[in-house]
Amino acid sequence: MQPKGLKKLIAVILTTTGLTASTSLFAIANQNQPKINSQADMGLETLEIYNVAISVPDIDESVRWYSDKLSFKLQSRRQVSTGIEIALMEKNGFFIDLIKIPNQRNLEGKPKNPPAHLEVLGIRNMVFYVNDLKGANAQLKAKGVPLIWESRYIPEIGTSITNFRDNNGNLIAIWERQK
Repeated sequence: MQPKGLKKLIAVILTTTGLTASTSLFAIANQNQPKINSQADMGLETLEIYNVAISVPDIDESVRWYSDKLSFKLQSRRQVSTGIEIALMEKNGFFIDLIKIPNQRNLEGKPKNPPAHLEVLGIRNMVFYVNDLKGANAQLKAKGVPLIWESRYIPEIGTSITNFRDNNGNLIAIWERQK
């Protein structure tokens, strides 16, 4: 059983982006969904992150980057009737939709490094947690990922952060879990 409204929400998102729902896309979206046991299990009390969608100029290149650099696994890939192509990537229950649409353009220009990246309004980066940031840094460097900030300690949040960009310039941050 899926949370009430999830299928409708996905259908609304697909409709507003000009996509059509497919059975396999719903199957992937609904796997590992908790069962609803009471009214307390409904509504915003159950809100949690599920995925992020990234518009990309080259799906093949982006699938390779997220697979090679961050060990995401390709779950599904679709070409839909509107000319949009979607690749659904997963790691540890978190999904990234890599989306290629016709006539894309970058309105922002060249992305800025932190903290100047916050000058443009909107979602500015994707943040992950790891238990061992220095170990994660070493793995990223071994895979050829240039680090912008490497284990920079931020006293206001009490943890260290590493920042880097994906193959399309999207900012990614990794925070070390507080011990």
